[in-house]
Amino acid sequence: MQLIRKVLCWIFAITSLIYLADLYRIILYAINQHFPPSVLHSLLIAALFSVAVAAISGVAWWTIWKKTSSARGWAIAASIMHILIFLRQFIFPSRAVWGHHAGALIIGIVGLIAFLWPDKQREFQQPSR
Repeated sequence: MQLIRKVLCWIFAITSLIYLADLYRIILYAINQHFPPSVLHSLLIAALFSVAVAAISGVAWWTIWKKTSSARGWAIAASIMHILIFLRQFIFPSRAVWGHHAGALIIGIVGLIAFLWPDKQREFQQPSR
């Protein structure tokens, strides 16, 4: 299970970088074009989603990498964000191809299983005196 958690840690880092780049592209696209308010509203929603995914995935990566006590909670949040990446295509249909959403669903489910699974090492540790 530790190997799966380490792999997910780096997947969260890559996801954070991808969504930061996506945010950058959205901002440049919005600046260089003149859109009606409805399109700008959609771009704003996409930008906010990119910020949320990048931030949560980035913090999840950092806390798992540094092995902080909050790592499990952030990893669960990042896994849920991956499931939301999959669901976004049904909530906000788009003509653009945003990538492989099925992969995000698999990462989200595996992440939830890996980080919700009880950690056997902690159960058997004896308190030091």
